[in-house]
Amino acid sequence: MSAESQDVTQSKSELILKPFFSKATEILFYTGNTLALFKVLKKTNSTITDEVIEYMSMILQAIRTNMDMKQHQEDSYVKLISVQDDEHSTASNGATPGVSIDNEQLTREDMKFSVKIFLRSLEPEILTHTINAVLNELKENYVESVMISLPNYGAQLTLTEFIPLWRIIEDFIDKQKILSAGVCDFMLPLLSDLCDSAKHKPYANQINLGVCCSIPEELNKYVKENNIQLLTHSDPIDVINESEFQQTIREYCHEYDSLNWKPCSVVRYSSVIANRGIIKSKGFLIYAKRELRMVQ
Repeated sequence: MSAESQDVTQSKSELILKPFFSKATEILFYTGNTLALFKVLKKTNSTITDEVIEYMSMILQAIRTNMDMKQHQEDSYVKLISVQDDEHSTASNGATPGVSIDNEQLTREDMKFSVKIFLRSLEPEILTHTINAVLNELKENYVESVMISLPNYGAQLTLTEFIPLWRIIEDFIDKQKILSAGVCDFMLPLLSDLCDSAKHKPYANQINLGVCCSIPEELNKYVKENNIQLLTHSDPIDVINESEFQQTIREYCHEYDSLNWKPCSVVRYSSVIANRGIIKSKGFLIYAKRELRMVQ
């Protein structure tokens, strides 16, 4: 066993006597640019769930090692940031003009940001909070594309349930904070109903071929007639559930820190140099809420 593995094992086994964030009812994990985390990225065949849990673990491990126990004890909203990103917080993801890469000066117009939001809630305020968190943490005024995924709802999703979320997306488009937006796993008639009701139609529909083995002919025909890109993905039905989220926190924190959390959204983002396909950054944001039950 390596010295690093021994340190992690020892850290996990050490008894935590007090909660780190006993009053927290909201928590946001932000990985920063994971391209810098070679140790994790060397793993092959890892799923998005594996990645999210690994990055959460790395953040919690660093916090457990370095953080003042009292730092978040009075906070209802806790933001946990990767140590490597916190140390390089002055390095912009594109907001600062003249970003240098291999001695080449890049402007914001040279970059393209793509965001996929995995929602585990139909509450409009969750989506609003998530988009604002993305813009704030990336230090960007806008992103080029956003995909909205509601994997837990699948074919049962109705337009009545989804349209309040799309109105939020349209508001961000109107404010030019999102330039284009798409949906995931929409079949007919839901996709056509959305297009009939929307001010801004989705530019793309991303289909999981693991669930839908072949694209229905009527769907294929509709997207062609309505200039909607038909894309594919292999993301899981649920990126991280309550049990996985709570267990990850429990391994590094006090038992009370892990109780009752419900992941609300997971964001996967990337930025590339436009027209060249070179990835400049990528990472995750994970947002969760809980009902606080005070220890008597």
